Amino acid sequence: MLLLASCAKKTPPAPPPPPPPTLTETPLPESRTAEFRIGPIKESRSADGTTIFIEGTVENTGSRASRDVHVQVDGLDANGGQVASADALPTPQEIAPGTVATFVVRLPNDRAIRTYHVEAIGR
Repeated sequence: MLLLASCAKKTPPAPPPPPPPTLTETPLPESRTAEFRIGPIKESRSADGTTIFIEGTVENTGSRASRDVHVQVDGLDANGGQVASADALPTPQEIAPGTVATFVVRLPNDRAIRTYHVEAIGR
């Protein structure tokens, strides 16, 4: 009978894992944006009846002053299709939070126009 014996080298246990990182919270700065709301819209016609004037307001409901603002007014037919379009720069261009600017555009007096879509874009 033959017995074989061997000695195994004992390996040390693995070191414990490092502790998890400490979590901390840092408040984010307030989001500062200019946001717009279109105010009342007024439609009027020229004396000769060939032009429609669309007048309205843009209110900055955001938390910082606006810049590079322009307003687009689309005259839409009964199916929502665009019949005419015009752009305007509201006055003043820099609209402080909580204040309004005014705009006016001219569209041709087309009988197909039934309603308007007004959009303000800026930064």
